[in-house]
Amino acid sequence: MKEIKIEELRTIQMDILQNVHDFCVKHDIKYTLAYGTLLGAVRHGGYIPWDDDIDIAMLRPEYERFMREYKDDVYRFTECRLDKDVHIGFGKVEDTRTLVIEGGNTKNLGVCIDVFPIDDLCDTYEDSVKYVKSYKWSWLIRKAKYRELSIVKSWSKKMAVALLKFICLPFSVHHLTLTNIEKAIKHTNLQSKFVGLLCDVNVNEGEIMERAIWSRYQLVTFEGRKYMAISDMNAYLKHVYGDYMKLPPKEQQVPKHDFFLIYWK
Repeated sequence: MKEIKIEELRTIQMDILQNVHDFCVKHDIKYTLAYGTLLGAVRHGGYIPWDDDIDIAMLRPEYERFMREYKDDVYRFTECRLDKDVHIGFGKVEDTRTLVIEGGNTKNLGVCIDVFPIDDLCDTYEDSVKYVKSYKWSWLIRKAKYRELSIVKSWSKKMAVALLKFICLPFSVHHLTLTNIEKAIKHTNLQSKFVGLLCDVNVNEGEIMERAIWSRYQLVTFEGRKYMAISDMNAYLKHVYGDYMKLPPKEQQVPKHDFFLIYWK
C-alpha cells in the first residue's frame, strides 16, 4: 500500500479530467469546469492553491448521456443509480487503482473528480425558488440521517436532529437520494428559463441561474491544459461567489475535504 500525497493526488485528478474531456469531445457532450475548479482556472490559471478536488457540471441531458456511454478500462463513473452503496445524487469518475478513505455517508471510492447534473427549474425566478425549496425537507432528513448527535452542540438542535432521525427511520439515505433524482428528471422542461443544481446535499437558492448562461461554451486554461467552460464565466462566478477575484480570509483558505488516507491499491 503506497500513500498518495497532495501533488500526486492532483496529477491523478488531472489525468481523470483529461480522459473525461477527450471522451466528451469525441462524443459531442458539453460540460464545463465548475465551482472552485472554474474559479481556480480564472483566478489562478489552475487549482486554487488550497483546493484538493476537481468539479465539472453538465446540463441533465448531457449528464444522462455521459452516465450511459462513458466507459474506460481504468476510470469508472459511479452514482447512486449505479451502485447501491453510493448515496450521492451526483456522479464521480474515479481511478479504480486507488482508494480514498474519508468521512461521509457513502462508500469510499478512488481518487475522483465530481460531475454535477444541472436540472431544469421553472420559467420565473420566484417559481424556481419555490421548486428548489421543495427539496429542503428531503435535504434536512438526509442530513439528519448521517449526522452524529455527539457533534451537535445545542440541546435544541440535538432534539431537532433526534426527531428527524426518528421520522426518517423507515427511509435509507440511498432511497431519499434516488427519490430526489427521480423527481428532478420528471420535472424536465428543456425550455425553462432557469436551471440549477438540485441533487447535491446542500440545495439552496444560490444555485438558480438563467439557462442562457449554459448556452455557449469555450476552452479555458487549467494547469496548462485546455478544457471546456461556459462562455459566460463571469456571470456564473459572480452568481456563485460574488466578488470572485477577491481572496477569502486566511482562515478560510483550507481544503474542503477531510481525507484520512489516499493510497494506491
